[in-house]
Amino acid sequence: MTRSAAILFMMFWFGFSGPAIACPEVEAAPLQRHELTGRDLWSPERFRVRAGGEYQLMACGTLGWGHVRLAPDFVFELTRMGRFRRLHLRSNADCDTVLLLRDPSGRWFFDDDSGVGHTASLSLADPMDGEYAVWVGSYQPEGCIARLTLETF
Repeated sequence: MTRSAAILFMMFWFGFSGPAIACPEVEAAPLQRHELTGRDLWSPERFRVRAGGEYQLMACGTLGWGHVRLAPDFVFELTRMGRFRRLHLRSNADCDTVLLLRDPSGRWFFDDDSGVGHTASLSLADPMDGEYAVWVGSYQPEGCIARLTLETF
């Protein structure tokens, strides 16, 4: 058996997983958890966080680009959202931020720079009740202090 055939046989027989890649984990314990109603967010609510993290989103497939933590920065349990047509999130910071969000139905959303300058911004139509997991990441690995704002319309 040639050397390359032996390597292929061993990879098939023992399995080959390559280097481990950690991607955002919805089930991981968030840094912060908040329970809010749509009415609470009629006036913007702001939350301070350190943007960024040790994991590159690019390695996770098509989620986006930038650096995030494994666990969500926030999990928001939102209720009484039915009378609001839009949920808006934005991250403001001195560095270039990105936003990653998973809504209660399991859909993923990503943004980099849709707001003014380097502000990441997401606007979800017809928001539903449930848990929203949010990662505030940064384009560069070093990150920075950021402010996440949530608001309903």
